[in-house]
Amino acid sequence: MLKVFIPEPLPGKLLLPLLAGMQKGDNRLFQHVPQEAFAGIITPVPNPAEADVFLLPHNHAYLRDRMDYVHEALAAARAAGKRLVVFSVQDDPAPIRLPGAIIFRASSYRSTLLPNEIPMPAQVEDMGSAYGVTPLPKGSRPTVGFAGKAGFDRTRDRIRYYVRNYLFRHGPHREGLFFRRRALALLARDPRIALSAIVRKRFSAHAKTIEVAPDTARAEYVRSIQESLFTLAPRGDANYSLRFYETLSLGRIPVLIDTDMTLPLEDRIAYDEFIVRIPWNELASLGDRLVDFFESHTEEEVTRMQEKARAAFTEFLYLPAFLRQEMTREKLLGTTV
Repeated sequence: MLKVFIPEPLPGKLLLPLLAGMQKGDNRLFQHVPQEAFAGIITPVPNPAEADVFLLPHNHAYLRDRMDYVHEALAAARAAGKRLVVFSVQDDPAPIRLPGAIIFRASSYRSTLLPNEIPMPAQVEDMGSAYGVTPLPKGSRPTVGFAGKAGFDRTRDRIRYYVRNYLFRHGPHREGLFFRRRALALLARDPRIALSAIVRKRFSAHAKTIEVAPDTARAEYVRSIQESLFTLAPRGDANYSLRFYETLSLGRIPVLIDTDMTLPLEDRIAYDEFIVRIPWNELASLGDRLVDFFESHTEEEVTRMQEKARAAFTEFLYLPAFLRQEMTREKLLGTTV
């Protein structure tokens, strides 16, 4: 196990999932991984000299008002001759400039990723274990599911959306809502494709924004993945997709709108063997690509792809499995600064 020295946590700040289970003040409804799933990854030690690395105990996103704490931890690690490990699941994909630190992050752009930033999977539940995994027959035409925010709750939200995505943001930097709405519109107009979409006006995985009962939202979300061969998985507010990993966990084929994304372990995982990847600037061809993909794969190949999707999740992309492989002394201390 990796030996870590943990600086004194800040009061009132949530701890990393690696260190604590669900905590008071965590308003996420469906992304909780049991604490015991992280067992055997790290061993905290009281003496910095005994540690392999220092571990920042809070998510970087929660420390924007306490960057003094981050820099003090980084300085202490340097003084002890150690590397500081930082976790970031913040929406902002801009590079995190902490020279010498090792940064695990979910949201980033491939074109600006720093050498010491390591793409990691999103923290999602193992939905396949909870709801079962059975390959879906190919059927007669592509079936695509989607359940999530793609509408507007208020007029001012609609106005803000158009201002941001048509005046100020361009290319892959547009909001996930732009790519969701565009992809759904393309699929809805294509008679070759069976689209099953549940469009929400608000984000449905947070206690403060959910618009239906949590049990209803969860059941409809899971069915939207299970009952379609493909699941539309564009980015959200961050440049990654929770739905992408949840689709893999249920053994289905995600349709990823690639907005200059970095996927974890791309040097080891042959993603294109079990996902459909559409570059953001070729989104207009979404229907043709899906149909061509569907028609060029046999029933047996489609079944195998679903099995590969599930296997990739359980072996590499379930966050505890990923950390168990990547948070080792050999891996971390070999990371380029």
